[in-house]
Parts: sequence; structure tokens; C-alpha cells
Amino acid sequence: EMMTKYNETEYDGKSNCINRIHVTGGTNGILVEALKKYKPFTPSFIGRAEDQAYILSTFGETGPKLAYVHKPGLIMRHDKEGFAGEAIESAKIGKMIGDYIRILIFSSYAKDCFNTDVLKKHIDPFTGCFVSKIPKTVVFLRFALRAANMFTDGQTEEAENFIQNGLSRISQTLDYIEGENSELIKQYSMERKGWDIFYDILNYAEKNKEIYKEFYKKAEQIIESAKI
Repeated sequence: EMMTKYNETEYDGKSNCINRIHVTGGTNGILVEALKKYKPFTPSFIGRAEDQAYILSTFGETGPKLAYVHKPGLIMRHDKEGFAGEAIESAKIGKMIGDYIRILIFSSYAKDCFNTDVLKKHIDPFTGCFVSKIPKTVVFLRFALRAANMFTDGQTEEAENFIQNGLSRISQTLDYIEGENSELIKQYSMERKGWDIFYDILNYAEKNKEIYKEFYKKAEQIIESAKI
């Protein structure tokens, strides 16, 4: 919604038209200096709310935290229903189960890689709703109540699909996050090292222009080969 702006006065919707830029959600940008300083990344085990996991990866360090800045005039929109309503409806069961998986994954990520209490002080009530101190209780209770509601509403086939798929996916997720040295911890440690190397290479290349040019050419070749 970028409409004519008549003058430089404050927006009042009458003498001066409203000028709004809609963004689709998520992380909209980050300064290069912030990238170098905080080295953020989203672990590959995060399937939903990946933009929030991106910033979460920087909260383990002491000192000032990386944060979002909201710019007045940027309007957040979630309007996928307008062009993907049929696809969203068919994926409804998977999305509900994905919400439960997200609670288990985020809660384990917070507990095992950071400190749940300290972390929630920074992220409540935003991403904090995905991080629970009793994630299994929350997930199983919500799962059971959702299934019961479906049966009560006469959605027998949908409820059976929900239970079968949900139990399978939740069980796999519990196997992934449980234990002192869980698969989640192993994956996070490996990826953290990998991203640290990535950022170190960027810093090194920036100081060595010839290497930078070589990286640039290789990146161009990869991007060109990925086009459809």
C-alpha cells in the first residue's frame, strides 16, 4: 500500500495519504556488523518459527543481546489464506501437530543449550510461548483435549488421522530430544561449530580481497546452477 503522499506533514489519513509497507513476517533484515558480532543461525532441527530460532541462537552469550526493531509503518501480515486457503486447509492436521512438536523442540533447545529461566525473561511473551518448563505435560494434555474435541464434534476420521500421525511424530521428537547428550544437543553443537567457521571465513575473505573474489565467483556458479 504505497499511495500518493501530498506533503511532508504528519499522516492524518485525510490531507496526507497513508503510506504503508506490508511485510510478510519473519526476520526482515540484519546489519552486516551484527552478523559478524553475534553469528546467528537457525538450527536445522527447527521446522517452524525459524525466524525466532535465528535470534535465539545469540542469547547464550553474556552482554547486550541481538534484538528486533519495529519500525512504525511496517505492517505485519499473515494473509496466506488469500491465495493458499485450500493448501492450508489440507495441511491443518499437520500444522496442529507441528505446533506441539515446536513446543517440545524449543523447550529442549532452551533447556539444553541455554537456561530456560534466564531465557524466558528475555523472550516472554513473544517466543516464550514455545518454551515451557513442563513441555511434555503441555503437549500431551493439549493433544488429548484436541482429539477429544474432534470426536465430540463428530470428526471421527480427522481425529483418527490426528492421533495416528501425532503419536508417531511426537514419539520421534521425544527420542530426538531426550537424554543428557541428546541428538538435539549433538546436532546443535555440530552446527554451531559449522556456522562459526562460516563467519570466520567471511571475516577472513573480507580482509583478503583475492580470496573474496574467488568465493564470489564460486557462489555465483552455485546460484546459477540452482536456477530452475
